[in-house]
Order: sequence, then structure tokens, then C-alpha cells
Amino acid sequence: MPNPNNNSHSNISPESSLTSGRESLDIDRKQYLLRLKRRWKPALAVFLATVGATGIVSLLLPKSYQAEGRLLFKQNTSASLTEVGEEAGRLTNLSMNQTLLNNELQKLTTNAILQQTINQLQLTNDEGKPLEPEDLRRSLNIDLIGGSDIIQVNYKNKDPKMAAEIVNTLMNVYVQQQFHHNQSESASAEEFINQQLPNVESSLSEAQSELETFRAKNNIVDLEEEKRVLVKELGTLNQQIATTGAQLQGIQAQTSALKSQLGLNLNQALTVNQLGKTPLIESTLEELAKTEAELAEERTRFQNSHPSIIALQAKKAQLKQTLEQKIRQTVGRGVKVSQGLLKSDGIQENTLERFINLKIEELSQQRQLDSLNQSYKTHSKRANELPRLEKQEQELLRRVETANTTYTNLLDSLQEVKLAENQQTGNLEIIEVAQVPEQGSSGKMGLMLLGIILGLFLSNLTAIFLEMQDRSLRTIGEIKHKLPYKVLGMIPLDPEAHQKGIVVQTEPDSFTSEIYRMIQTNLKFVISQRTPKVILVTSSVPGEGKSTVIANLGAAIAQLGRKVLLIDGDLRRSHQHQLWGASNHTGIENVITQQVPLNAAVSRPMSKLDLLTAGTIPSNPLALLDSREMEELVAQGRREYDLVLIDAPPLPVTADVLTLSKLADGIIFVSRPGVVEQESAELARETLGTTGQKILGMTINGVNPKEFDRHSYHAKYGKGYYKLPSTKVIPLVPKGKMKI
Repeated sequence: MPNPNNNSHSNISPESSLTSGRESLDIDRKQYLLRLKRRWKPALAVFLATVGATGIVSLLLPKSYQAEGRLLFKQNTSASLTEVGEEAGRLTNLSMNQTLLNNELQKLTTNAILQQTINQLQLTNDEGKPLEPEDLRRSLNIDLIGGSDIIQVNYKNKDPKMAAEIVNTLMNVYVQQQFHHNQSESASAEEFINQQLPNVESSLSEAQSELETFRAKNNIVDLEEEKRVLVKELGTLNQQIATTGAQLQGIQAQTSALKSQLGLNLNQALTVNQLGKTPLIESTLEELAKTEAELAEERTRFQNSHPSIIALQAKKAQLKQTLEQKIRQTVGRGVKVSQGLLKSDGIQENTLERFINLKIEELSQQRQLDSLNQSYKTHSKRANELPRLEKQEQELLRRVETANTTYTNLLDSLQEVKLAENQQTGNLEIIEVAQVPEQGSSGKMGLMLLGIILGLFLSNLTAIFLEMQDRSLRTIGEIKHKLPYKVLGMIPLDPEAHQKGIVVQTEPDSFTSEIYRMIQTNLKFVISQRTPKVILVTSSVPGEGKSTVIANLGAAIAQLGRKVLLIDGDLRRSHQHQLWGASNHTGIENVITQQVPLNAAVSRPMSKLDLLTAGTIPSNPLALLDSREMEELVAQGRREYDLVLIDAPPLPVTADVLTLSKLADGIIFVSRPGVVEQESAELARETLGTTGQKILGMTINGVNPKEFDRHSYHAKYGKGYYKLPSTKVIPLVPKGKMKI
């Protein structure tokens, strides 16, 4: 039994996925070819310019001649006579080890070989200066013939004889150098060992020195003994920290209580203590005490209203004010200090002095505790570092041992190399000497082929770059992709549309008029439920022809005998009065603000169609559109007309469209290739989604005739039938109904 919880995508077969991928690839290919077709002129210009420039350069290329020689690497058997040094300089079974041959191939192009070849032939450049090895290397081609031990050397030059001489000289120089190299390989090995011995000896000394330096730097004598001592010291420090911490907590409790009692911190207490010892404060306190004594004595003799008592009270207040002012200046605002804290007899400490002494003792205990903690951290850090130090010490010991072993091995190898000297012979042979070439080539065909490929690449790159710069939707396919709405109809581009006015009215027999009739017919099939009475028409941006489309659509519906009210709701850029050639003196603004009756404000440019223009453009169009009178106007249109069409502003004027959409039953969207951009289309789709209204469909206006022929059914079957003389009338409705 199948599991109902399985995802739908699990049932997709590989064949369907492959088919979907192929369809996506076909769509992308079609889009690419379509864009390339739009930009074929600049792309063709870039292609022709590139190919032309390549052709001109190819005509200037001189003819060059290529000489060819071959080298064979063979087995060296002389060393097999003895066992010692048998492997030195041997190149046996080279075809089984292509890496060795590739190394020899690289040796052929070294600066030393090339420079020796240049010196022997005295090669110069066009300016007469000695040729550089890099210049020689550019024209040199050295390849390994697959499956063999043969290297082929090729060189191109304008002079065929010089080309052959360069190849032969290069091979001779390399053969001689290789021979001398094999002869001196053992001597070089001996020299190398002699050179390395001091280095290895130095490395051994350095490793030993690093070990001693490491021990001295990290104060290492015996790590095992140091670990035992550290454990003991950490225990002692931990006990001292606990004792000092307990003492500190007792002192902190006393200082906290005194601080709450005094309302002062340590700095403020020190300031108050110093302030009480200043001559000014001492004299002020003495004067205040004297004044209070005199005041008490006078009160025994006189009443409080007596001038003497009043004078003494004023003097007391002034002295207190002086004290408070000095306290504010010295201690700070908002700090209350009693007079008793400022007095001190110098014998017995008062509360303030006790607070200061306890605070000082607290700081001393805190520093002692911090010192103990720091010592504990230092010892803990050293204890944590001991494993790392042990590991580093072991590594340094291994380095000393390795260096000592290497030094011993080099001494042994030196004795073996001395026995292997003078046992090497050559293992390289020239099997084909370069001959003077008789035929040369200029490379014109290759350069032309490269020019064609480069031209194709640059032309495609040009087309892609131009398309990237153009953000507009230029085809019907691109518009459908960005705006996935039902297409009610496509209206072909007509350069003379402005001269014709309302084409359904002026040329009712034309092909374009029939398209508008088909749009209103398609609109019926789109509507599945009740027929909308109020339809809003809008677009992404200005210039897409929405006003022209709604005017012709209204005319087409009116010609079928339905009573239509066309409202120009684009109060910011009204166009309907211009399209119909009607007066704009009275319009929506008059109906809403001046209470002009609808039948008095509309004009009738054709039978069955009433036009309500925008009228005088107000300073705040949104206020009119969002008014109760506008709702009543549309409601009256519902009652008195078969259909109400509202020409709304483009969607950038979002507030106007959202307001008008509340009054409509559906929206028709107008888009035009080459005018709307991708960003505007995205914004339009998002805005239409926020209206909450049903999108009845989309009309694509101003379609290029060629593209129209590819997409439109009418273009294939309708043009020949409906393009009749303007005097002939085609019956489109049953007998008894209105005729066009």
C-alpha cells in the first residue's frame, strides 16, 4: 500500500526530469538567439572588425622555416661493472618513467644551454644586439615522442640554414654538457657531500645549542623535580589566599557599614577630612560654635524677636551657608556632611577618620590578596606549561639525535662516492641531424582561424553586454514571463496611431478594430462568475498606451449596443479629452466638488458611450479619488450604465491605483514591449497583488509586426479577411443587433 505522506517529487521519473531539463535548455537557447538577433548589427560590426584586423595582420606575417633534429636517451652500462656507484647517472628503461625524460626535456631549454648556443653561433636580434635566451626559447619547440626514449627538437627561423644550424648546435651543446655531467657526477656528489658535511655538523651543533638555550630560557634543570616543588607551593599559596580573603571580607563589612552611615566614598571622606583641617573651616567652625553659645545665652534674656537674637541667627545662617558652599566646592553637590565630621580633637579618632583608616587597611589587604593570586597564577601557569616544555625538550633531543645520525651517514656516503668516481659514460646520442628545410609557412590560416574564433567571441560578448545594459522587456515572451496574466489580446504597433485617433471609431473595418472587439470577447470567457460592472485599466509605467487601449475598448463595447461610461481617473496626466477631441472644462473635479450632475458633466463622443473627463486638475488628486462623492459617482455609473471603464494612473502612482481599485470589480493590465523595464514589471506585479482585486487579464500594446505575426492567431488567419475597403461593413452580430 503506498504511503500517502510521500512527497510528490519522489514520484518524478528520471525521464521526466531529463525532459524538463531539455525544455529549459531549449528555452534558454531560444532566448539567447532572440537577443542575438536583436543585436545583430553591432555584433556583426565587431565580428567583421576583428576578422578584418586579423586578415591585415596575417598579410604582414613573414614566412618561417622549421628545422628538426632528434635525440635518443639510452641505457648506461659502464657502471654495472662494479657494484659501487652503479646507480649514478643511469637512465635505464626511460620509456617506463616519462618523468625522467620530461626532466631532460626541461634541461634543453635552460638559459645555460641556450646562452652557449647563442655564443657559438653569435646570434643577434634585429637591432644587432646579442640574442637573449628568452627570444631563442620562443621559437624553440621540444617534444617527447610518445612511447619512446626520443626527444624531437624543432626551431623556426626566417633563414632555413640558420634554423638547421641552431638545432644542430643546441643538440651538440646539450650532448657535450650531458657527457661532462655524467663524468663529473660522482665528483659533484663528493663535492656536494663535502659541502654538506659542514652544514650538517653545524646543524648538529645548532640543535645541541638550541637544546641548551631552551633549557636556559625556560629555567629547566630537572622537570620532574620542578613538578614536585610546584605542587607543594601551590598548596601553601592556596591556604594563604583563603586566610587573607577572610580578613578582607571582615574589613569590607566594617567599611561598608561606615560608608552607609556617612554616605561618603573614600575620596570624599579624605576630602572632608582634609577640609576640616583647613584654617578657614576651623575658624568658621569656631565662630559658629561661639555664635551658637551667644545665641543660647541671649535667648535666656530676650525673646526671638529681639534684634540681638535676629542678628545672631542671621550670622549663624551665614556661617552655615559658608560651610555648605565650601563643602559643595570641595566635595561636590548633593553630598551632606555634618559639622561633627569636620571637627577633630587630634587625640581620639572620629567616625570619619576610622572609616578612612579601615578603607586604607582594606586596600592594603586587597593588594596583598592580589599579590597572592598573582603568585598563584604564575605558579599555575608554570605548572600548565610543564607538559609543553617536556614535549619541546623531547623534540629537541630527537633533533640532536637525527642530526648526529645524518652526520654519520654522510661520512659513510663520502667513502662510497670516492670509489664510484671515473665509472660514468655518456647516455645520450643524436640519431637525426637537422637538415636545411626547403619549404616554409607563414601561419596565415591559423591566425585567420584564431581571428574568426575571437570575432565570434567578441561579437557574442558585445550582444550580451548590450542586452545587460538594456533592462527593458522587449518581447512578448519576456513580458509573459515577468507578468503571468491571461493575455486578452495583442495590439500591433501602428506608427500612424496618433493621427488616426480612436481607431475603432475612425476605422471600424480595420484589423486593429477587430482586435479590440476580440479583446472584449476574450474578456467574457475570462469571467467565470458574474460580469463585472466596473473595470479598472492601468499599466506599469507611463507611455504604454493604456489610455488609447481603454478608449478603443470602450468604443468597441459601445458599438455592440452596450451603454458605456468612460471615466478618466488619471487626474495627474489626463489624456481622454485629447484622444476624443472633447472639452475638459467640466469633469470629475466638478462632479465631486461642485455637485454637478453626472449627465451634465459627461460628453457623448459616440453613440452609447459617455465620457467623463478629468476636468481641472486639483492640487491633491488623491483626496478626490478617495472621497465619498467618488464612491457615489461610481455607484451611479453602476446603476445607469452597462459598463463603467476607469482609466487609472500607472502603478508608480500606487496610492491612486489602490484607491480606485476598491471601486472596481476587476483590473485589466496594459503592457508594452520596449517601454516597461524588468524592475517596473516586478513592482507592478507586487502592487497588483496588494489591491485584492481580480486581474481580468493583460493587453499587450505596440507589438512589433514581425513578432505579432509569430504569436497572434489573427495575424495568420485574420488579416486577409478583415482588411476590407473602408466603405464595406462586416456584420459581426446577429440580425437585429447593432452593426459596425
